Amino acid sequence: MLKYDAIEVHFGELWLKGMNRNDFVSRLKHNILDMISATGADIVHNRDRFFIYPKNESGFLEIIESLKNTFGISWFGPVMLAKNSIESILSASNLMFSKDDTVRISASRSYKGTPFNSKDIVSSFMHSGSLNFNLDKNSDKVLHISVMEGETSLCREKIKGLGGLPVGSSGNAIVLLSGGIDSPVSALYAMKRGLKPIYLHVHAFNDNSEAENSKMKDIIKILRKFSPSSKIYFIPSHIFQTATLKIPRKYELVLFRRFLFKIAEEVAEKEDAEVIVTGESLGQVASQTVKNMIASQYGIKRLIFRPLSGFDKAEIISRAKEIGTYDLSIKPYKDVCSIGIKNPSTGMPPDKVSALYEECDISAVISRSLNLSDVI
Repeated sequence: MLKYDAIEVHFGELWLKGMNRNDFVSRLKHNILDMISATGADIVHNRDRFFIYPKNESGFLEIIESLKNTFGISWFGPVMLAKNSIESILSASNLMFSKDDTVRISASRSYKGTPFNSKDIVSSFMHSGSLNFNLDKNSDKVLHISVMEGETSLCREKIKGLGGLPVGSSGNAIVLLSGGIDSPVSALYAMKRGLKPIYLHVHAFNDNSEAENSKMKDIIKILRKFSPSSKIYFIPSHIFQTATLKIPRKYELVLFRRFLFKIAEEVAEKEDAEVIVTGESLGQVASQTVKNMIASQYGIKRLIFRPLSGFDKAEIISRAKEIGTYDLSIKPYKDVCSIGIKNPSTGMPPDKVSALYEECDISAVISRSLNLSDVI
């Protein structure tokens, strides 16, 4: 097995940022260190990339798996490091391939202080008589050579990163998390845009412990791969359900959405969050028509971010399977977000929702519900 010197990590769209670029880069470095803290590896910033120096071979494997789940990275890969000389580069490349390999050379030079350029590097490979592998400009195997100030990195495997922005670089967000398919996928896309998730789960159990020990624990465990430092509020729904027993059933869905947004806004105030994230997809169900979305969010002062608004169900299911939440999401669950109502209203006016909100004294319902919440 090859013995590499480091793992090279390239930023994603962070390099397009302006005066605040360093803030995004610092956040990404912080997140990587959080993800790999158990390995004890060192990380060094070098212009448009990081170099991570693991302590041992097992550290390499663990760090690579962590980087696959880190937003803000364009690509990364294990590298060998050589001196800034043609001889050293050729020598290191011979350690990376064997006589059975056919390789294409891709060279770049960000440091202009060397007596040779990228074309000279490629030419030296073509005219070298000491290579122990074959050259072919059409080969699928590529040796990526990058000349920097002080040293040169050689990489034979670029691993595609998740892209996006580092989690936390866009602030905190209250993520409305149900036991269904959509909301975990929505949480993932919120994290991709730099939002740090604070989950809020309103459940239909008699007490919070039942929800805390349900499949929700496993769904959150998967989401924590992308943002290890997470917090979740478990809030019972029975006070809301009791308070709304006398209203027409066709209005309950939209009023419940208003209740969710309002309680999320209360939590957002505590958690310094400017954003509420939902798993809504435009037109997917009765509560997600344009008119009902407008009615349910009426009076909410936080930004409501709906990452899945343009997705169809098949696309959402496909992404849920990719991240590993789908099988958990389809398990039977007493989910308060799936209130079964025949002929629900699909075009409820905001003033009607507001009137029912006052009639049922939802403000008091929110206060009492929050008093019964658990925060983990």
